[in-house]
Amino acid sequence: MIVSAETRKLPEGRQRGLTVISMLLLLILIGFVGLLIMRLVPVYMESFEIGGIVSGLNDDTSLHGATHAQLRQALNRRFDVNNIRSIDRDDIQFERERDGTRVIVEYEARVPLVGNLDGVASFRKEVLVPQ
Repeated sequence: MIVSAETRKLPEGRQRGLTVISMLLLLILIGFVGLLIMRLVPVYMESFEIGGIVSGLNDDTSLHGATHAQLRQALNRRFDVNNIRSIDRDDIQFERERDGTRVIVEYEARVPLVGNLDGVASFRKEVLVPQ
């Protein structure tokens, strides 16, 4: 191993690196961020699935011109097939428009984080089903 003649020395009493306390704080921070990711990723994955189901109503030509009851039944059937449990009957709304029916799915997902702390995510998905 070759050592140059000009080795840099630090003034006495001065050290480099992390202390044990700063290392513990860093590990706690990394652990908390990891916990948040583990708890919230399934909520967002379910949200993407719900978005696909709602936008699929527009692609299904058999639902063009359908009544509110038929649209609700189609949504509930698709939610059951995909095991979506976070949407209630009150979370689905219909608005009549000139071009068709706007289907709005607006809901909140609550996830326990640590102890009595919960994470709440609000989502809104909508599509216009033509007549």
